Amino acid sequence: MRPSSGSPSARSGRAAFLALMLAPLVALAACDQIGSVLEKAGIGPTALGDVAPEARSIGGAAVLAASDMEAMLSPDPVKFVPGEILVGAKVDAELAGAAASLGMPFMSRLTSDGEPQALDTRVEAKAIEDAVEEATRDARTVLTRLKVGGEIEVSPSGMVKIDLTPDNAASPTGLARLAQAAAPEAGAPPAAEPPHAEPEALPMTPTPPGAELAEAGAANEPEAVVDTGQKCPRTVTAAELEADLTLKTICTLERLQASRQFDFVEKNYVIETGFDRLPIFNKKPPAPTSPPKGAAPAPAAPGAEAAATGALPNDPLLPLQWDMRGRGAGPGLSPGGAGFEPFWLNARQVGRRAVSVAVIDTGVDLTHPDMRASPNLSRGIDLIVDYDRAGDGTGIDRDANDAGDACTAGKENSWHGTHVAGTVGAATTNDRRGVAGGAWNVNVIPVRAIGRCGGELEDIVNAIRWSAGLSPALTETGEQIVNATPADIINMSLSVGIPCPASMQAAIDAAVARGSVIVVAAGNKANPVTQYAPANCRNVIVVSANDAQGHIAFYSNFGPEVDVMAPGGDLFSDTDGDGRPDGVLSTRTTTKDCYDPETRQPAATCYYGYLQGTSMAAPHVAAALALLQSQFNVKGRALETLLLTRAISPIDAPVQCAIACDKPNATPVPGQAGKCVRPCGRGMLDLARAAPAAAAPAGGR
Repeated sequence: MRPSSGSPSARSGRAAFLALMLAPLVALAACDQIGSVLEKAGIGPTALGDVAPEARSIGGAAVLAASDMEAMLSPDPVKFVPGEILVGAKVDAELAGAAASLGMPFMSRLTSDGEPQALDTRVEAKAIEDAVEEATRDARTVLTRLKVGGEIEVSPSGMVKIDLTPDNAASPTGLARLAQAAAPEAGAPPAAEPPHAEPEALPMTPTPPGAELAEAGAANEPEAVVDTGQKCPRTVTAAELEADLTLKTICTLERLQASRQFDFVEKNYVIETGFDRLPIFNKKPPAPTSPPKGAAPAPAAPGAEAAATGALPNDPLLPLQWDMRGRGAGPGLSPGGAGFEPFWLNARQVGRRAVSVAVIDTGVDLTHPDMRASPNLSRGIDLIVDYDRAGDGTGIDRDANDAGDACTAGKENSWHGTHVAGTVGAATTNDRRGVAGGAWNVNVIPVRAIGRCGGELEDIVNAIRWSAGLSPALTETGEQIVNATPADIINMSLSVGIPCPASMQAAIDAAVARGSVIVVAAGNKANPVTQYAPANCRNVIVVSANDAQGHIAFYSNFGPEVDVMAPGGDLFSDTDGDGRPDGVLSTRTTTKDCYDPETRQPAATCYYGYLQGTSMAAPHVAAALALLQSQFNVKGRALETLLLTRAISPIDAPVQCAIACDKPNATPVPGQAGKCVRPCGRGMLDLARAAPAAAAPAGGR
């Protein structure tokens, strides 16, 4: 007998049938809820197995042999570009005159205590114009008296460069042109002798015993010249100068310095990121060729800003980024962490797109999977003048794509700028791909000033000025490129072993006066920072590197001048025993030493990799500044002060700065026999201290 449809047994059967049918849907809903909970905890959907191999494979994953450490610390020769001299126009002197003519009080780019100060832009522009005009005239006079050919070039930033390369003005035609330019116009009274004018005889200093000038190489393709402090011989002829570009550069530089007509006269030095060695390339355009194939796409248009959720991002490689963790021991913490995770969680702040960070470096790889659609990456600029160094067939242009920096055939490009920019936040964060950047919302401006075999002082100085919105860049077609979003923060992960160049210091002062905060790497040679620019310049935040244990990295430069110690990593250590080096993981395409951390199998190509260096430490500080500016709405000096008072932890110098006493530059600790240190900073970056709540990282990693 069948039960009636309204009977209890029938209703029970229908309910059981319905429950059976709905069970899969209920299970799916439960999984979604659980997945949401796990995602907020930093696990679950962020697991490596849930993403494609290209979103998780890692390069440089082998721990390096300790026997290679000393080679990395060997000194790099300082090099300069033969045939090029940078001259500083006397802008401060012209500022006084320009202000007086307008009935304004005395103006200077520096206050009485040496601090940079903002100026009336009209007065500053007029002073630069007048100073450059005078410097150009004085330089022509010196060249004519020395009887050497050369062209004088002026960039929109006011940089005056003398180019002595033979294909510019070494011919009699070039000499005649210089003489004509220096001669008075017809009917004009004779020009007065410039103040401090030198006599016709060129003052020469003897060459040091045993010293020889470096060979200049082919006339049209000068090679790198090591700066050994050589002097111009006591006697030299114009023919000898024209036959040897290096000799010509040194002698002309000495004559220009002796004239006392300029704020400074200096060589155009070559500056490195620390990944390659440098010959110098031809300044002139190559023969016409077809345009480069496979041009990188333009960055994605800025989209909606990511909202702070009070949760960790879902990037699958975040568990391998010890540098982003809160500082401490235990699950979810790292002794060398910089405190980004607790800041994201407790401050509920991941940045604002209105904050701009310029990364002066090799550019970025715009084809990188984590960069090509990033809303945090603006178009930027390529400021490399040298065609061969640029490697993209052009000079200054709007394309900041990294065309490579490898110096010789067979060497891999470093993608240094891509790695640095990824740490700041150029890589899209919370996208279930790769790594997390420090600031999820930020406007990263790639400024390409370093190319094949390094960068040149001229380009880097112009990059500082362009980044701060001080001056436009000028392409060969006459197009002016203006930075519409002047940088609040400028990151320079580069160094050269010379005193701070006057041209660089002037650019830094001007940028700081306009409100930029400049972050620089301390350098990687385990030497005092006073020996390396830009770390030895004024008005910069100097960043040393710590390892995963929170100790100064073996390679990091040091000294009381260091402001902050931040994660730089150590590729020679594996302190947690996971088989991977304690380097800093960020965006970087490579085919070397690639493997899939999920399958533990080799990978052909990987888009993320470990590097070490103060180059890696500096962008952590730049990202922290971007977050602090977003959180507290302060800029310039106030932002710098906020970082140094609210976002650093005290350093236990006898422990964190400890170094073996048999190492050079080791300072004994009073009262502790056998204990030595290297001063490593005023404090250690600890962004968690700037969050309103105590650090409580989620995820239990």
